[in-house]
Amino acid sequence: MLSVERLSVVYEGRGSSVRAVDEVSFTIEAGEVLALVGESGCGKTSVALALTKLLPMPPATITGRVLFEGKNLMEASPDALRAVRGGKIAYVFQEPATSLNPVLTIREQLVEVIELHTPARGREAQRVAVEWLQRVGIADARERLSAYPHEFSGGMQQRVMLAMAMATRPSLLIADEPTTALDVTIQVQILRLLRDLQRAYRLCVLLISHDLTVVERIAHRVGVMSAGKLVELGPVAQILHQPAHPYTKELIRYRSMMSLPRRNTSHD
Repeated sequence: MLSVERLSVVYEGRGSSVRAVDEVSFTIEAGEVLALVGESGCGKTSVALALTKLLPMPPATITGRVLFEGKNLMEASPDALRAVRGGKIAYVFQEPATSLNPVLTIREQLVEVIELHTPARGREAQRVAVEWLQRVGIADARERLSAYPHEFSGGMQQRVMLAMAMATRPSLLIADEPTTALDVTIQVQILRLLRDLQRAYRLCVLLISHDLTVVERIAHRVGVMSAGKLVELGPVAQILHQPAHPYTKELIRYRSMMSLPRRNTSHD
């Protein structure tokens, strides 16, 4: 489905340059969830945005090959890329409140995406919008179409973003830290929803995360990034239980420390 070959991203500015992504290569098969993990600033989000040239150019320079359904997106025209983004390749980001337009209703935003990337128009597009809001677990979906984003909780906003992404029936869903800004209980609900959608539609997913617990719940394979490089790649069980790279071992050690029960220091 997706083959990334020696992808690099360099940011230029004020006489210096930063190589945020350094010749990263990986593939994602149909129906597979691949997670990219690493600490903040390691380059994983730059990888996700570079796949469809969503990075500002300049200051970013992107090199390498991104083969999607047999076509190199790095050679695609701007019009061809616009058709792919939000249609064949859909994004869900970690801050739904900043992804949704606060002055437009959910109907206006969801129907616009459906009409842009599918044959549905008018009432048919609204029917599809209601259907997808229902599928992602939003009650009274028809009535909620008239609501504005601020009338939804963070978890409900993320469900709207998933509905918007899935309504175009994408081949690839890129989820960039989709649960980070949510409460723990809501994180579990959104992860379960994402996993159920992936399985129901045999969706190809690129999950960006810094949380190995999230990765363990949903991914088939995991790639570990450090300082712009992909330092380790393999099945989740292998990476988590038999890590080869020192950086991966450190990530796992940190997760183990964070999951230890806290000592009760209170005094009677």
